[in-house]
Amino acid sequence: MSKYCFFTPESEDLARNSGIKERIEAYASARMRQTYVLHKPLSKEDSSYDYQDAVILLSAGCKPCVVDLGANSDGADDFVDDLIEDIAFLSQKYKYIEKIGRKKHWASLVDKQDKSNLDLGSLQPSTTADARTCDLLTSLMVGSINDIDRVDIEPEDVLQAVKSKIILFDTDQTSFVFRSNSASKRYAIQGLAGSGKTELLLHKIKEIYSKHSEDRIAFTCFNKILASSMRNRIPDFFDFMRVDRQIEWDKKLFCFHSWGSGREPLSGMYRYICHSYAIPFGTFQAGSFESLCRRAIDDIKSKSEPIKAIFDYVFVDESQDFGPEFLELCELVTEKKVYIAGDVFQNIFRPFDDAVNKADMVLKKCYRTDPTNLMFSHSLGMGLFEVPVMRWLKDDEWAACGYELRRLGEVAQLSRDPLRRFEDIPESFKSTHLHHAVTGINPLQMVVDAISSIKKRHPTAVEGDFAVIFLDKGNNVYEQVDILRTFVSENFKWNPNVSFETKQTDPNRFFISNVNNAKGLEFPFVICVANNLNRSTSFRNALYTMMARSFLESHLVVGPTTPADLVKSLNEGLGEIYSHNYMEVRIPPPEEIAHQQQYIVLEERSSLDDSVREFCNTRGASPRLTAKLISRIHDIIGDSDYDETYLKQILEAEYGRNKSI
Repeated sequence: MSKYCFFTPESEDLARNSGIKERIEAYASARMRQTYVLHKPLSKEDSSYDYQDAVILLSAGCKPCVVDLGANSDGADDFVDDLIEDIAFLSQKYKYIEKIGRKKHWASLVDKQDKSNLDLGSLQPSTTADARTCDLLTSLMVGSINDIDRVDIEPEDVLQAVKSKIILFDTDQTSFVFRSNSASKRYAIQGLAGSGKTELLLHKIKEIYSKHSEDRIAFTCFNKILASSMRNRIPDFFDFMRVDRQIEWDKKLFCFHSWGSGREPLSGMYRYICHSYAIPFGTFQAGSFESLCRRAIDDIKSKSEPIKAIFDYVFVDESQDFGPEFLELCELVTEKKVYIAGDVFQNIFRPFDDAVNKADMVLKKCYRTDPTNLMFSHSLGMGLFEVPVMRWLKDDEWAACGYELRRLGEVAQLSRDPLRRFEDIPESFKSTHLHHAVTGINPLQMVVDAISSIKKRHPTAVEGDFAVIFLDKGNNVYEQVDILRTFVSENFKWNPNVSFETKQTDPNRFFISNVNNAKGLEFPFVICVANNLNRSTSFRNALYTMMARSFLESHLVVGPTTPADLVKSLNEGLGEIYSHNYMEVRIPPPEEIAHQQQYIVLEERSSLDDSVREFCNTRGASPRLTAKLISRIHDIIGDSDYDETYLKQILEAEYGRNKSI
């Protein structure tokens, strides 16, 4: 079966029996475009057609086509008429009518063909506007509903075209929304960042909430900013999906981050569980989050009365941030199903584990980021254009990340499929840029220059389209942020949102952040800033994830301590990607792969130790107390991500508890 085709069970049988299934699959594979074969619109379950010997053929960028399999022209005409009525109903419901008009304006785009004379090539619309209208009609039928307010039938430039790209589910996504049944209570999705995991969770939340009024649904994630963003995003999503039922926050629908505060039962998932089952709640002074979740599991199971679920469904995003204890706790308190979505490659230095093999679905396509940018971002993170490499994957791991690997002697060509979202971008467009601030040049001035260049090339860009992310750690980052804030305010009259201060997202303000406060977000234009390209795992992982946060352009500004020969090698590798749409990289010899951990600067632990020592030095702490705090902080934080504010809170609390030592 073609990876680009989705058949409903009824339509698959009809297409196979009529002899057109393989032809449709070949057509979809040749175009590398998502293709759907339906018996009726997926988004209108109550549809019923008198004529049964027809299927609806839908393909991205093509006219919808009713294929008559029974050689009954009158019956097929009735099928077409009924289908147009259903589309018109859906267009009215989802307000597409505001952009595509009444059916008289688009009905002629719905084609009808007989299986014996099926001409798939004739389904190409004659104009760009018609092609976008056809995609909107397709989106209505497959349930991939777009926020019509954001869609332009005739966008004025590349930025607007990408912003208003009509999103269509791919095969895996369609299967999840309309078929995701499994015997186990847990349904796991793994996929690259930007592969649409969160969007799929939103669709499933909407489906359950709108159909089952008594069910209790919870969404949770580790990151506070992402949780806050989702709390705002869910009502917007429900609004354009035309969910008639009002949101009953904190009664039927919950949205909070994973931990929470002792003062407020609804401040976090774990906190609410402790409140609901009347078990002790542990703050970060009481131990690591996973140990507290294990304790909560034991406390709930130790109760004499049967365990009564407090949720019917739980949705866990960014599941790679959690250990097994939190996910087990979520299952324990959930009646029906726990959906978890995690990043197969969130940490590019962590070995692939059973989470991928055991996943119910693996999403291999990244829809946020242009394939050119994603390839270069991976190359930066893994050091693929450097000697020695920092990370090399096995063949099946490359495949799980969406790569096609071709070995040519001592080199490998790594390529990715083209994506619909970027088909409006000219072939000459460059989505990734590397800037080297040599001695005497202020890197922040290069940031401002990059913004000016983007504004000139994309006149419709506004301040909320930009994000600047500082990749380095240390106090000098805060000084750089203050300088950049002033630069931006003076040069562009913008009002920056410094995320680690506000802990909020604001789509109308220029975004400045460190690594820890940019997770789960995306922007048209991302500018990453680093003093140099050091070989620590934390830095390289952050470099990859942040460079891939853009859906149009990513810029990397590096300081003068970055070796010129490394910059030259990276630029040559980037040029190769632009020229051939693949990375050509040296295949490391077996001994290099076997010893790749030796080529990495493992400095995360020491940097955390240094932070604790610096804190203790400012307070004149004894060596014994310093050692105690270092040990305690490692117990609490472990390998998890953290930001400076969170670390300072823990240090203040632990110092207060142990300062008598």
